[in-house]
Order: sequence, then C-alpha cells, then structure tokens
Amino acid sequence: MHVPFFRTLRARLVLAILVVQFVVLAVLLANVNRVWSDMVLRATEVRVEELARLLNAALAPPMASLDYTPAAELLDGMRTPDGIDYLVLFDHQGKVVAARGWDVGTALPPPDQLEALHYRNTIPPVVHASIDIKMAGKQYGLLRFGLSTELLSESANRVLIQSATVVVIGAVLSALVLALLGFWLTRRLYQLMEAAEHQATDGAPQLIKVDGDDEVSALATRFNQMSMGMQERLDALKKNEEKFLAIADYTYGVELWLNPDGELVWVNASVTRLTGYSVKECMEMRYFPLPLATLEERNRVSDAIKEGLTGTAGQDFEFRAMKRDGKVFWAAMSWQSIYDSGDNYLGVRASVRDNSQLKEDRLAMKRAMYELQQSQGLNQTYLARAESERSRLTALLSAMRFGVLFVDTHNLIVFHNPAFKALWLIDESTAITSKPIGQVLQSALNRPENYDFASLLEASESMNASTDDYPGDLNMNDGRIVTQQCFTVRDEQNHVTGRLWVYEDVTQEHFLTERMVFLAERDALTGLYNRHAFQEQLKRMLAEAERNQENVAVLYFDLDEFKYVNDTFGHGVGDDLLKRVAEEISGQVRRNEFFARQGGDEFAILVPNCTEGDVTNLATRIVATVAGIQFTVDGQPLRLSSSLGVAMFPMHAESAEDLVAHADTAMYQAKSAGKATWRMYQAERDASREMVNRLTWNERIQHALENDGFVLYFQGIYEAATRDVAHLEALVRMKDSNNPGQIITPGHFIPHAEKSGKILDIDRWVIGEAVRLLARYPAMPSVAVNISGRSFDETSLPDYIKTMLAEHHVEAARLMVELTETAAVSDMRDAQRFIEALRNTGCTVCLDDFGAGFSSFAYLKHLKAHVLKIDGLFIRDLPRDHDSQVFVKGMAAIARDMGKKTVAEFVENEETLQMLVEFGVDMVQGYYLDKPTPDHPAIHTFGTHETFSSDAT
Repeated sequence: MHVPFFRTLRARLVLAILVVQFVVLAVLLANVNRVWSDMVLRATEVRVEELARLLNAALAPPMASLDYTPAAELLDGMRTPDGIDYLVLFDHQGKVVAARGWDVGTALPPPDQLEALHYRNTIPPVVHASIDIKMAGKQYGLLRFGLSTELLSESANRVLIQSATVVVIGAVLSALVLALLGFWLTRRLYQLMEAAEHQATDGAPQLIKVDGDDEVSALATRFNQMSMGMQERLDALKKNEEKFLAIADYTYGVELWLNPDGELVWVNASVTRLTGYSVKECMEMRYFPLPLATLEERNRVSDAIKEGLTGTAGQDFEFRAMKRDGKVFWAAMSWQSIYDSGDNYLGVRASVRDNSQLKEDRLAMKRAMYELQQSQGLNQTYLARAESERSRLTALLSAMRFGVLFVDTHNLIVFHNPAFKALWLIDESTAITSKPIGQVLQSALNRPENYDFASLLEASESMNASTDDYPGDLNMNDGRIVTQQCFTVRDEQNHVTGRLWVYEDVTQEHFLTERMVFLAERDALTGLYNRHAFQEQLKRMLAEAERNQENVAVLYFDLDEFKYVNDTFGHGVGDDLLKRVAEEISGQVRRNEFFARQGGDEFAILVPNCTEGDVTNLATRIVATVAGIQFTVDGQPLRLSSSLGVAMFPMHAESAEDLVAHADTAMYQAKSAGKATWRMYQAERDASREMVNRLTWNERIQHALENDGFVLYFQGIYEAATRDVAHLEALVRMKDSNNPGQIITPGHFIPHAEKSGKILDIDRWVIGEAVRLLARYPAMPSVAVNISGRSFDETSLPDYIKTMLAEHHVEAARLMVELTETAAVSDMRDAQRFIEALRNTGCTVCLDDFGAGFSSFAYLKHLKAHVLKIDGLFIRDLPRDHDSQVFVKGMAAIARDMGKKTVAEFVENEETLQMLVEFGVDMVQGYYLDKPTPDHPAIHTFGTHETFSSDAT
C-alpha cells in the first residue's frame, strides 16, 4: 500500500524536529528582545532622571526671578545635543512660557509611566516626561519634554538581528543532522511493513524472518505470534457460527436480518413453519418481509421498515399477513438496530411471530372497556379544559406588574403572584399561602406607616364591605407609593368566596403628575413663575386692587448686553447667568410679591398694595443687586447690569395688557438713559424715541421685503439612530443694508416685525422661498418653516400654502410647518382651527418648543401635530439634569404611543446624542451635528429621501 511521503513516519519525524527547532528559536529571540528592551528602558529611565536634575538646576533660577528670556534661551541649547525631541515650559499658573520642537496649539500627550513601559516591554519612539521646576522646596513652573529613544532602539535591533542569524544557522544545521538520523532509523520499519502487506494480501499466515536482537527484531517476533493467534481465532469463529445457525434455525419465531438498504441478508428456517415459504424463496423475495403483508397493509409495513432502518427500535408492530396457502393471520413484528464491534451500523434484526390469538383476546378486552372509556373521556375533557384555563390565568397573573392577592372568607391567602411579594419586599422563599393576610402584610419588610393591620388579622364578619374602607394610596417605607384596591369575589350562585386585593406601584406617575403641575406654572430653567402664571396672577391682582381701591406695580427688567454673553460664551453660560440672577433677585422679593421670568433675559415682578416709595426702593435694590453679582467665566469676571421699567395701576394703565406694555416701555426708557438704571413710566416720552426706533425697523423690514433683503439659512435635522438627514429647517436672516456682506440675526428684527404685523409678510416670503427651493431640487429632503403665532388669525394662509404647492408642483408632505407651542396653547381655539387647515393641505405639522409651558400633554389631543420638537431647555444640560431626563423620556414615550415623531434641538455633544437615542427620540438637531448655512450640502447631494407622511397620526 502506497502512503504519501508527507504522511509517513519519516516525514512526521522530520516535521517534529523542525517544529521543536523553530519553537526554541522563537523563545530565544523573544528572550533576547525582552532583555534588550528592558536594558533600553532602564537606560532611558536613568537618562530621564539625569535630565530632570540638570534641567531643574538650569531653569529654576530664571523661573524664580520671573525672567523667562534666559529660560527660553536655555531650551535652545539643551534640545538637540541631548537627544531631546521637544521642550515646553509652563509658569506656575500653567501658561506656556517657551516651547521648542512642539506646536503649542496641539495638546501635549500625558507623561509616560516608565514602570508601565517595563510591564508592557514596549519602547516608544519618544518618552514623554514632566518635571516640576523647584528651588528651595518651592515650585516655580512645570517642564514637559520628550526624550528620543531612536539610537538605543537601533542598537538593540542590530544586536537582535545578529543573535537571530546565529540561532537560525544553528537550528538549520541541527535539523539536517536529526533528519538524516531519522531516515536511517526508519529503514528497517519499512521492511516490516512490506512483509505485513504481503501477508494481508495472500490471507495465509506469513512468518517474517527474525535477524538480530534489536527493537525491530522484537517487533517482527511479536508480528509472527499475532499471525498464528489470528489463525486460531478464525478456526474458533467457524465453530461458533455453526452453533449459532443450529440455534437460530429452530427458534419458535422467524428471525431475520435486513441490511441498511432494506434487503434480506439472512432468515432462519422457522420461516417455513410460519409462512410456508422456504428460506431460498424468502431470500429471492424483494424487500422481505413486505410481500407477506396483505395489500391494504403494505403501506403501513413499508413505513415501519423504513423507520426501523433509520435506527429506531420497534416492539410488537401488528399487521395482517398471508401464508403461502392464502390463509390470513395477525403477525407481530419487533426490530432493533445491530452494530459490529467497531460500532458500525449493519442494519436491522427483526422477529416475526403469529399474534392471532393475542389479537383476539385484546379485541375482547377493548369491547369490555369501551363503555368505561366513554364516560372517562368526558370527565378528562372537562378536567383538561379547567386545568388549561387555570394555567392561562396563573401565567397571566404572574406576568402582570400589579401585585395580586386572593383571600378566602377567613382572610387566609389562597393565591398570590410574584409582583405582590416584590412590592411588599417579601422573600420569594417565604411561604405565605394559607396564612392570614394581616399577619403576612405586617411582617413584610416594605409596609406603609400608620396602616390598620388589625382589621385584617381576623376574618371580616361581612365580605360586602366597600373598598372605601381601605386607603387607596399607601406610602411605603421605601419611598414608593402603592395603590390598593379590594374587590369581592362571588361564585355562580352569588355567594361570597373571598376577596381580591390589587396593588400597583404608582410612584413614577405621582412624580410626573406633581412635576407637570409644577412646570405648568414654572419656568423650567430658573424655577421662577413663567409668563402664563404671571398673566394669571396679574389679572387676579388687578381685579382685587380694583375692588379694594389699591395700587399694583409691575417692574419689568432685563440684562444689558445679554446677547453678547450668549454669542461669546455660549447658551450654557447664558443659562447659568440667568439662574444666578433669578436666585439673587429672589432674595429681594417679599412673600406677597410675585417674581416671574417672561422669557429670554426678561423678568417681571408684581407688587400688590404698594406706594410709589415702596416701588422706588425695590427698583433701586434690584438694579443694585444685579450690578453686585460676581460672575466669572473661564477666569474672566463679568460685570452685569440691568435696565428696569416700572408702571403702576391705575396711575399708568387700567388693563393688564397696557400695564405690561408701559412697564416694557419704561424699561426701554431706562436703556435710553444709559442702562444700569431704572425709570418710572412717563407717558410723554413713550411716543418719542421708542416710536422712532420702531418706525426705523418697520422701514428696514419693508425695504428688505421689497428689495430681496432676506435670505434663508438651513440647518439639518438628523435621524437620531443613523444620523442620516431627515429634513432641513429654513431659518430667515436679514441682510444688513448699512454693512454689505453682514447678516442680521432674527433676534433683532423679529420682535419689531411681530409688533408691527410685518411678521405675516415675512412668513409668506419664507414659505414662498421654501416651496420654490423644493420645486428646484426635487430630490432634496423636506424643508421645515417656522410660522409666527400671529398667523393663527390669518385664515387665508393655509390656502396660500396650498396654492403655492400646486403652482410649483411640490408634494405637500415635503413642506413641514412649525408652530410655537406657547403661541398655540395661549390661543387654543385659533391654533386648533389653523392646524386642521394645514393638515387639509397635506403639509406636515410640527409643534415647536414642546414642553415649554408643560400644559402640553393635556393639549396634545386637540393640537393634531405630526411632529413634536422638544424645547431646548430640556436638552442643553440633559446628561447632568435628572429631571430633564425623566421628562424627555416621558415626552418621547407619549409621542411614540400617540403615533407622533419627536425632534430634540440644541444637541451640542455626543453624550447628549447617545442619551436621546436611548430614550427613543426620533430626530436630533444642534451645533454638534451642523450649523445653519445658506448652502447646506443636503440641498444638492442627497437623493430621494423618505419624509413624514401627512397621515402620520
């Protein structure tokens, strides 16, 4: 028999030698590399310590004298000669004094820990170090430098290569010597293999000549002994076969052997006695014993034989069979798979016997038991149905988050689900069935205070007691709130069988309800009362003041140059500043006075039953308090000031609207007087400078409308999960005619446009430009436009939108109209009518600044918007504000359940974005993703994009 060389003993021996040599080579090289790497690292460590002492001695005197010029010159001379890659010197305040070899605009890497480099056995190209510049125990600065290890690493590599070359040559020579030795040792084994193959081919024992007394000769001797032993076993096997045939041929039943293909291999002589067929006739039959079965039984028998050939055992398989003389009898067949000594599958061994008498006995027994089975069957059916219903009910109660407890008429527990034990903190291993309910609840780890357990310790005389006899909400000692309900259970005859107690954890619902009530009247950022609460309180105070003939004062103030703070330091700093002002001014407001934030940096205070002197003192204190606030940003102090206006009822106005407007006018009179002061409303000055300012802005807005003075900027709104562009938001900007190339932000001209009514013309211009842009780029994403709250009165605006879309052949769903929630809630009826008209055009409707008033949830069923844009106050500090997290998660969940999409604005970092994805917010917008630009990439480069359908709700 020819064996491929690579599978021979010689080849394996040579391969084993080579593997051992290469393993030894790898271990040696790894050890050499480790040793040299450790030497380089230790040399580098010594070098760093020497340089640290040298540099500290050289730089400490000039740093101590604050003369940084000599220190910088010393850096020039120290860098290249000592293999120093870079040097950066800091003074004691952490400012860079001098730098050589490093761009100070790039952050320095952290200093290397040489112990960690020893542990990892790695040599970085540059070792980064840091030393304190000290003299006489006092630190005057910090020096960061990088030490190059290039020369040491090159020396180590050369030594490693030389060592590897010597080891490889030695390994190759030793492998060749060992391979030749292996060939010489195996030559006699191949002679023994040829003799064994010759014996296997002839079949007769072949004795091998033994020559010598070595191991191969001993093996040949053992081979001769094995051949003789095999011949003796073959002779014994023949005798055993003869005995087996003698027994098998005279068994009572038919014994047969089918091979794995279902063909008959052997059958005993008993087949003639049972069927009348001879052994030879049976062997000639195809697929015996299938031909014995009657025609109607053959399919069953064929399936049984096939199943048996798959390795399945069978017992007493009954079928009707026919003898050679045509007589039909009942046959019973059993079978079992058989295997040889090597566990190789040989087929099926089967036994067939005449089962006619036993079959008759069974039929008689079946007839006798038929009536009994009929009655038992009905009982089992009813029992199975009842058990199935019980199992389903138990599974349902176990899966519920409500705690369920059923007690009998003696107040003993009959059933409980896992949630009940979890709510009352009862250990799962504690058995409570058949125990009194009062005893179980009183011993629970989590139980309410001041709860009357005594009423539950004994069985109630009447199980018809009302559920009002038991408290509805339980304040548990772990802080949770659990509702408790009790129901009387009756059977079909209306007899009381017990009570069902249901417990539910409503802690989160209570918290949300209380927080929603709080935020309905509070500003989310500062915690002060909001504009809505201010308006309601002002109406109440004016009604009471008119009834009692008293005065009411409105103090209206804002922060001077607050926009500069937001633009320079960001909205986060602006928010912190507003919270600090709210906190300081709250200390100046008495209990009967009402302090509210109107929005942005505007605040208002209501003072009931006051004199002009009281108001003068309060206004002076507020201006002085704001001016005295110490606020620092990045080490830079900010000096704050405010302008405050005062209007009094009934001296300056008799209605709430006029009183607020006059206080606002007085505030602008204070600004005109140089800011950082306050003014009482003066009617004679109201129509002078303020009116000129408003007329100027009105003229500029009209000029922009007539002379292409507006431009649209676009900011992307992205899918939160994939960060693909969902749609764009169009933001209007005004070109500065006095400074060509400059842009005026909306905060400057929108307030004037809203007061003058020009905002309606701006809304129509924005809508027209957005529709024309969508028509020009059919493949770009949808565009969202913002509509002013004053447009709710413009019943013709939806028709204008519909006409523009039809005229430019733009699909209505590609235009999204954003409405401010605060405006919608303040004028609910007009907003509801306006939104319904927009939906009829096919446009997508978005409710902007959602959550600002937080009466929003109650109005969602009236304001049928497709998309909710969550107010940015909840997003800006989301990772660190637990309350905001709770509400954003709640908004997203409620919107999702109502079939609405959600957008989160003011996303300014990755942490906020990931948290919004986790909460289930659909879309995100903010400077972290992109900033507004007049030429957004999505306008030109994006293909067809799936947008919200108009029937999203």
